[in-house]
Parts: sequence; C-alpha cells; structure tokens
Amino acid sequence: MRGRRLKRKNLVQAGIFAGLCICSFFFIFPIYWCVTMSVKYKEDILTTVPQYVPTRVTMQNYLEIFKNSQFPTYLFNSAVIAVLTTLLCVVVASMAGFGLTRFSFRGNKAVSLGIYIIRMIPGLLYTIPLYIIYLNIGLLDNRLGLVVAYCTFSLPMSVWLFLGFYEEVPREIYESASIDGCSSYRMYWTIALPLVLPSISVVAILCFIGAWNEFGLALTLSFKDTSKTLPIAINSMIQRDRDTPFGSIAAAGTLSMVPAIILSLTMQKYIVKGFTAGAVKG
Repeated sequence: MRGRRLKRKNLVQAGIFAGLCICSFFFIFPIYWCVTMSVKYKEDILTTVPQYVPTRVTMQNYLEIFKNSQFPTYLFNSAVIAVLTTLLCVVVASMAGFGLTRFSFRGNKAVSLGIYIIRMIPGLLYTIPLYIIYLNIGLLDNRLGLVVAYCTFSLPMSVWLFLGFYEEVPREIYESASIDGCSSYRMYWTIALPLVLPSISVVAILCFIGAWNEFGLALTLSFKDTSKTLPIAINSMIQRDRDTPFGSIAAAGTLSMVPAIILSLTMQKYIVKGFTAGAVKG
C-alpha cells in the first residue's frame, strides 16, 4: 500500500513538472525568438523554413537602431518616466498605507473601499478626460504629464498592497513606540517602513514594469519623437508602405526587456519575502 502511494505521488509530481515545463516553454520561447532574431541577418529572418538556431550572428540590427533612429532618446524617456513613477508611488503609497492602518478617523473605511473600487476600473477609461485636461494645462508631449498619469493609475494598486503589508505589523509595536514618545513621522520612518522593507520591492517592481511597458496612455498623450517612450517607438518602427525591419524591431524589443529582467533577478529574494509577508501571523 505504501509503495502504491509513493508511486502515485511520484506520478503526480512528474505530471506537475511536465506541465510546468510546457508552460515555461510558452513563456520563454517568445523571448528566445526575439533575442535570436535580433542577431540574425535580414535574409536569415525572411526564410521559408525558420532558423530556430542562428547559423551566423551579426550586431548590425543593434547598430541600426542607435544610428538611424532616436532610440537613445526613447530609452532615456522611458527610464526617466519609469524611475520617477516608481519613486513617487512608493513614497506616497507607503505614507498613505501607514496612515490608513495606523490612525482611526471618520471616513477611513470609505477611503480604503474607494481605493479598492478605483483599482478595478481600467485605466484606459480615463484616456479621453486626461487628454482634454492635459490639452488645457499644457502637459501634452511632456514627460511630467506621463509621470503624473502613471502615478494616478499605479497609486491605487500600490496603496492597496501597502495596506495589506502594514496590517501584518502588530499594533503593540506602535503602542510601545508611542509610549516612549515616538512621533508619528518617526514611527513611520524608523519602525513601520523597515518592517515592510521587503514588500517595497514588490510595489517598486510592479510600478516600474507597469510604467516601462505602458502603451495606451503614452500613445494618446505624446506625439513628438522627443517625448515618445520605448513601446511607442517600437510600434512606430513597423513600416506599412515598405519592408518592416524585423531585425531592428527585435533588437529594440530585446533591449527593452533587459531592465525589467535585471530588476526582477536582482530583487528576487525580496520579491519572495514581500509576497509571503502575510503568510504566517504571530
């Protein structure tokens, strides 16, 4: 009987492993295909039989996007917007989450419920109102305008996450600090924030990747090449009246993936701690 159970357990584990391998293949293969296409010659890309493994390698596609386009400008715009959005969201959301969980005031639950409701509304619904507002106040084709828009849509999710992180901090810690004469700001900076520090990486990565990959708002609120972000620039490389430079598009896509991949790999241990912050109480 014990042997049958062990055999059944091994079969289940083998099935789970096989399923995970299949799912991983569907996630990893597009990245592999983009990277390999970025180092292929044009004639090797447009072949009847696809070359899954490049027979020859070239860096011409990467040189093309830096020489014949404003790719460095697009990259700089995306980096500035994503970093500023991440910093503002983390600072504001960490303070808002601390205030909503630490202090009891009239309308506390209504504010928290409003955050949940706002988070459920798709951001593209605000595209037309934002365009009209930005047109009147002169924020179109402006990096600051995109930062404000991205913060507006990232803050509800960020505050919602911080609410869950702060709720796991025992209130006795706050009470002890208050008895010792600790001010609210000092309590936030020296006690609450260090306790949820691993969780900050979760919010930061989600905000950064969201701002880095955002397409709809950037397409609506920016028109000039000097203010376009990387996703818009890559989309504009598609030529409808002549041959599309697939190699250059793949090179630009590969470079656009690098910051998110590096950030995720370097912050992996903090991400795991952040997601499991509330798994065990006590």
